[in-house]
Amino acid sequence: MVRMNRGRLPLNINKAVKVRIYPTSREKELLNKTFGCCRLLWNQMLAERNNVYQQLKEDSEALRAHKYKTEKDYKQEFEFMTEVDSKALQSATRHLLEAFQN
Repeated sequence: MVRMNRGRLPLNINKAVKVRIYPTSREKELLNKTFGCCRLLWNQMLAERNNVYQQLKEDSEALRAHKYKTEKDYKQEFEFMTEVDSKALQSATRHLLEAFQN
């Protein structure tokens, strides 16, 4: 919501809602698995990118053309990643790619 301040610059008002959740033990386990898999995926993809950069930093053409592993490749390597929601893993992948673009 934006309000005008008597002809001056608009004031931005941010609103938020705090919610407390009480997950069951089964839901806690699923949340922990999801967070752990997202963290593992992020770290594995980051390590791969760093290793490829260290190996190919002199050859920018090869660095641009390199095909990195996908989320699917990591799911085949770590089968337990299939137990968690794929949207969470896609989000972790997208956030890593955005971090490298900025």
